[in-house]
Amino acid sequence: MLYLVTRTALLLFVVSSTFSYDINSYNPELGVFVGDLSSPDSDISGQVFIVNATTLQIFNLTFTPKQQDLYFWLDVKEVPTPDGLKAHTQEYGITPLGQFPESQDRVVVHVAEKHRLDEFKSFSIYSFKTDKSFGSVVFPENIKIPKSVALSAEFSGKRYKLRSGPLYVIDRRTIKVYGFTFEGNKAPKTYFYAGRGSSVSYSSGVKVAIRGKDEKEISEISENYRGGKDIILELPENYDIFHIDWISVYCYKYRVNFGSVLVPTDDTLATLPPFVPAEKRGYPALRSPKYVWHVNSVMTPDLYLVRNVTYTFNVEGGREKLIPEFFNPLYIGDDESGGFSELSSNEAERVKIHSQGSVDSNAGPLCIWLNNKEKSTATEPDMYLDCDGWPEDVHSFAFTPNETTPSVLYYNSGNNFNMGGRIFIVDELPEDVSDSREVPFNREKWHTLALSRQRADKVNGGKATMTAIFLMIVTIMIV
Repeated sequence: MLYLVTRTALLLFVVSSTFSYDINSYNPELGVFVGDLSSPDSDISGQVFIVNATTLQIFNLTFTPKQQDLYFWLDVKEVPTPDGLKAHTQEYGITPLGQFPESQDRVVVHVAEKHRLDEFKSFSIYSFKTDKSFGSVVFPENIKIPKSVALSAEFSGKRYKLRSGPLYVIDRRTIKVYGFTFEGNKAPKTYFYAGRGSSVSYSSGVKVAIRGKDEKEISEISENYRGGKDIILELPENYDIFHIDWISVYCYKYRVNFGSVLVPTDDTLATLPPFVPAEKRGYPALRSPKYVWHVNSVMTPDLYLVRNVTYTFNVEGGREKLIPEFFNPLYIGDDESGGFSELSSNEAERVKIHSQGSVDSNAGPLCIWLNNKEKSTATEPDMYLDCDGWPEDVHSFAFTPNETTPSVLYYNSGNNFNMGGRIFIVDELPEDVSDSREVPFNREKWHTLALSRQRADKVNGGKATMTAIFLMIVTIMIV
């Protein structure tokens, strides 16, 4: 049996509950306050802040879903209507809302691709079936939106071919470095380093993590970066861009600055987006909200697998190597973040793979959950799978944990970071996991609508399903 974990507890956030904010005011740690999410007809409440042009966050949210079709909803009118647009979360995508983990101090909500918050007039928790609002905020006129800032500064140095394109300050603690080039495989014990002062020094700096690489601990730069990859730096918890004067590629062993950039001291960065902690599951990780695995229709759940029982994983995460985002072979290993093919040789040596075959071998056709905007009958589902292959094209592999298998493993994409979740290997299924449930394999049901449309497309001239996939990316799935 395969067990998935779901949450059934009352959601209650109390962070900053004693503070009030002016509408359309900027707070450097929270964002721009747009109002209190409330309704006289429900017990839902929360404070809504704009993080950037495509992201909101809600603090002090009290929310007990009492029906099955509640959504975060954006509308061009001041009250939600059926013509509005679903906003998505990492936990539920654009599927109906359920409970959120009690440990969360905020709920982060994202606007659909190709849209911005300033296109809308209201944000709500809305029932599509009953056309009822359970809490709503009207955006103020001339709404302020925190903005990321591009810097003209670039890394450049005489040693180990150090150079880069411009730096882009995404938020208070996150900096993107375009086209980073550096022979990290030759440089001795080198890190990204940030600190205060007029010049780079060992005593006034701190190591800086590379997102996707330094999730457990910050390790030295050991990869040969050739300029074809952008990297994202994340400042430590007690630092932000306003508390550093420089960022350096720094040799920790010999205390040598290979190259550095200065942080602007004027008001260029005055209204940056606030830093939003990693979303993204029950263990330390960072993931994009766009691309994650689904297991039997559930987004990145914890799995409980029993030793000496064989499980079949049917993989449909994409096999197009020319498009990295749509090439997602599945593998099971002891590394939390995945992306095995993107690791340096030193990093890859630390990872033990427990699934059969090479990492790249377990790739199947691409299947994506889509919102069914063209429902022709009331019995059609709200969501359906759109695939670039037929059911018989699915790639399958067997996995049998035994007595020597570690008690905790992870399922991930071999080509992209932070798409997966945890696997608990047990001798017998625990009886004290009260919020777990068994989810049956039911791929045929999910594919019914997608397959009928694919066949219709063939009859009507062979319109490519992949075209729709590129335009309507939601999530990637395994079953």
